[in-house]
Amino acid sequence: MAQSDTRPATGPSVHLIAGPTGVGKSAAATRLARATGVPIVVADRLQCFTDLATTSARAGADVPGVCRYWLGDRTFADGDLCAAEATDTLIALVERLGARHRSVIVEGGSISLLRELAARRAELSWRLSVRLLSPPGRDEYVAALARRAREMLAPQAPGHSLLEELAALWREPRRRMFAASVNGFEAVLECCAKYALDVESVDRQPLSEHVLDRMAALIAERHAEHGFLQHRVFSEIFDSRIAAWGFDDFDGDLLEGAA
Repeated sequence: MAQSDTRPATGPSVHLIAGPTGVGKSAAATRLARATGVPIVVADRLQCFTDLATTSARAGADVPGVCRYWLGDRTFADGDLCAAEATDTLIALVERLGARHRSVIVEGGSISLLRELAARRAELSWRLSVRLLSPPGRDEYVAALARRAREMLAPQAPGHSLLEELAALWREPRRRMFAASVNGFEAVLECCAKYALDVESVDRQPLSEHVLDRMAALIAERHAEHGFLQHRVFSEIFDSRIAAWGFDDFDGDLLEGAA
């Protein structure tokens, strides 16, 4: 689905690629950025945390020749980034980049951040195009998420695993509530309880293939549930707030402008 704002604007042309987790937002943004030379801003609150690079899928998102910007480089000690602050940062970053580029790509799947951004739409000077990516059928979606989760649980060196990131958080009692709120971590915590695994040292314990597969399957189920929620919410947000602004060819518009 592609939609755009037809009002005249003095700010940058912003191309938002939104959708659920694991549907290819980063890949789509990367392809468009490579073709146009346009920078990407990642509208994701969790990917601000360098300590959660694997869990948030920030690891590996940097691609040679593509300029990708995150909303910050935070650590556990900095605490959570609220939606209002994240949106303030996103707007400031887009406008700063927009002063040097005709267009900016924004990719993201944070419900709270995109809801806040949509609520502020009338205050922005951007010409906004929106492309919503949809999840595939449930079985295909869960299978793809399970493969990705399995890679996060046991990535190739030197990458940190999802288990290492969870254990590091869990060793700090004050961070446990935050850890339990992160999609994926709560599934691992459930498996730790079921298989009597110590969370603080789960990254250093020998885990059977059965346990790792079970963790990956449960992570995938939880991510799929959240993904379908994201899809419903984003469809409601952008249908209700942008439907009156018209439609255009999302990728073609940006490619033509960069030519």
